[in-house]
Amino acid sequence: MQILNRKTLLFKLLFVLVDIFLIHLGYVLAFFMKFGWTIPDENLTPYLNTWPWLTLSALSLFYFYKLYSGYRWRWGEVFASLVCVILFQAMAAMALSFLFRGFAFPRTVLLTAPLIQLVLLALWRRAAWHLERRLQEAVRVIVVGQRHEAAALAEKLEAATDGAIRVAGLVVGTDLQTGLSEYDDKGDNADNHCSTLADWPVLGDVSGFNDCLDSVNPDKIFVCSSLSQEQKVEVVYACVDRDKKVLLVPDLYGIMLAQARLDQVDDVPVFTIGRLNIPEESLIIKRLMDIVLSMIAIVITAPLNILAAVAIKLETPGPVFYLQKRLTLQGKPFYLYKFRTMVVNAEQESGPVLATEKDPRITRVGRFLRETRIDEIPQLLNVLKGDMSIVGPRPERPFFVNELIKDTPEYAYRMNVKSGITGLAQIAGRYSTSPENKLKYDLLYTKSYSLSRDLAILLQTVKVILMKDRAS
Repeated sequence: MQILNRKTLLFKLLFVLVDIFLIHLGYVLAFFMKFGWTIPDENLTPYLNTWPWLTLSALSLFYFYKLYSGYRWRWGEVFASLVCVILFQAMAAMALSFLFRGFAFPRTVLLTAPLIQLVLLALWRRAAWHLERRLQEAVRVIVVGQRHEAAALAEKLEAATDGAIRVAGLVVGTDLQTGLSEYDDKGDNADNHCSTLADWPVLGDVSGFNDCLDSVNPDKIFVCSSLSQEQKVEVVYACVDRDKKVLLVPDLYGIMLAQARLDQVDDVPVFTIGRLNIPEESLIIKRLMDIVLSMIAIVITAPLNILAAVAIKLETPGPVFYLQKRLTLQGKPFYLYKFRTMVVNAEQESGPVLATEKDPRITRVGRFLRETRIDEIPQLLNVLKGDMSIVGPRPERPFFVNELIKDTPEYAYRMNVKSGITGLAQIAGRYSTSPENKLKYDLLYTKSYSLSRDLAILLQTVKVILMKDRAS
């Protein structure tokens, strides 16, 4: 294990050194393109003065976008992260140039360097991505849970990490009343599960979990949320005894316990569970930030909005904007503004239905607006009016809210905060993420709210916009 950790540290150190070298090589090459081989001192000195700060900002951005994380993502996600790093590094360079009064730092260099840096980093990271996948062994894991959920999580682990994680098998839960496990399930019920488990060997049930650990010796154990509390305890204790890392998928009750404060009553330890809302003083600052950011964004996106409006009118008859009733804080209804992306009266016959990926009701212009998230821009008016916030749970339609609350009563808790244009569920989930998992992210956002978290979500949203398969 120590050898593996040492290898991982060496990989990360190599990535850091090469990344920083290529960032500064981009600046140097941009200087050469402007001045040739002889760079005037009055132009080079401002760059050298900001060199440490440029390095620090680049490292912070690489770290923030998780480009030094343990799991190797799919290449599309790596490249989207690189684009965000270069974009914000360019903004940081301009800000540092102004801050240090480095007005002799050529503006052409500041504009040319990002393009060179993106090419250099993309080539290096692509090669490193392939090399690392060849040199590093896949992490072997066991997934414990009810068979449907365990199989779904196993599939997600291998697909999302593109082979960096290999599922050795599943350990299925036991019915506490009958004592039977799904592993012993026979007859029609078993036949219904065959296709689900076809690709995943079932190692046994929770009652034999210790034997599974000893025979497979996995690197990590994933425990699904649907497993009973008693069986979770049994699994976690077994992992702790054998010094195995266990990763627990939280249920909604577990989300409520997140960031609970340890306290005591006399000599009794207790957890204080916070309320699911944002403190009053934070709401004032959040509202001021919403007003400032929405006004700035409306001005910046004005030309894009005009082009979108013209394209909509040229393709199909009907209004440019689409108003749809949604629910926000405490279930208060409001009308959400969006650019129209479907034909007029799209739900006249079907009633309220969720849009699908290849929905025939979506126009050609509408499909482009959806893929680029341009259709969401008019919601800045909702933010300015106070219906929404920049960051918060996505507002949902009353019909679907009522249906979701019937299945999951805790869904009502997500309306303890004002809805938003983007949120934790949008940057952490995908388009196909289940409503329950999106709810977990929304509740986690409320539990861990801070202005710095809002800023982090905004920066991550830029990356999500560049990726088609992420949540919208």
